[in-house]
Amino acid sequence: MADNAPFRVVTADGLASAPIDHFDALLLAQANSEWKKVAFIIGNALGLSSDPYLQVGDMALHERVINLVEEGALIADGDPSEMRTCQVRLPS
Repeated sequence: MADNAPFRVVTADGLASAPIDHFDALLLAQANSEWKKVAFIIGNALGLSSDPYLQVGDMALHERVINLVEEGALIADGDPSEMRTCQVRLPS
């Protein structure tokens, strides 16, 4: 991981830099072929990334979900910037 990357995460070896897409796999793992609210995806990812320390905030994950929609890794039903009303799913 490159120094001065956008995220800092706690690893077994201590604090480390992490790339901007570090949490993307975690977010995508919360999605499937069924529609789920963006807030649900983010909440699950937050819970899974908080042991033993909170690794990332909800707003950073929200920005990553928006990016995943823009890249086509997730499909949105609504405006992904509206986390409480927009739903997302994996592409078919």
